[in-house]
Amino acid sequence: MKVLFVALVALLLAACAPEAKLLDSPIIKELDAGKKSGAGDFDHAKFDAYLKSVVDPSSGFVNYELAKSQQGELDAYLESVSTAKLAGLKPEAQKALLINAYNGYTLKLILENLPIASIRDIDKPWKTRRYKVGGHTMSLDDIEHGVLRPYFLDERIHFAVNCASVGCPPLAAHAFDGSTLDKQLEAATRRTLQDQRYVRVDSDRLVLTNILNWYGSDFTNAAYRGHESTLARYVAKYAAQDVKNFVESKGGDPDISWLEYDWSLNAVER
Repeated sequence: MKVLFVALVALLLAACAPEAKLLDSPIIKELDAGKKSGAGDFDHAKFDAYLKSVVDPSSGFVNYELAKSQQGELDAYLESVSTAKLAGLKPEAQKALLINAYNGYTLKLILENLPIASIRDIDKPWKTRRYKVGGHTMSLDDIEHGVLRPYFLDERIHFAVNCASVGCPPLAAHAFDGSTLDKQLEAATRRTLQDQRYVRVDSDRLVLTNILNWYGSDFTNAAYRGHESTLARYVAKYAAQDVKNFVESKGGDPDISWLEYDWSLNAVER
């Protein structure tokens, strides 16, 4: 009965997940201009140094006390994001900037509301439009579901953006950068899908993070760069060998169950 209840809750949550719908905003024209003729990169050195200082690289959790004491460095980086000239950037530089903007503004949101046990303790954390990217005021949902997903059509983004929760794929202890973005996204995807906290085999089922339930169509939609015919086949491309073997033994389409999502704050233990 409990398994059935958890499965029902997972289905309901998946139905409520934000859809990828291109934002009706001038930012899209600026991204188009960059795709056509953009040649520039963006300097993420300040954010890279900040993340290296405050994020535990083994867990992806954050030392929020230290992050708060160094918030001026984060704010300085986000100020540069707010005035970035998106039309002059290469597409990969645009994508990296938007991923970093999402993660940086999420960190700022948490720091502004400490002490909290979860990002969901904050009123409308993803819907409030208050974050400037390239001169455009956006919400976190705008960045992820209105631009990153529908514009770049790269499913690996789900393993790079971080919602400050234990259940979320780990926050990288480095900034994403246009010049190395593909390798970084591959590494983030592999890191998540090889971790038993997000993917494992249990009782003849493939057990997966609810991220893959909520946004499963991104991994099987032919419009996305790395799509596969089934979600399990996508996972198997990056997963540990035992998971690959299991998926293959089930013809690429095993039964799947979903891990309960942990919304607790991704804070390092003190």
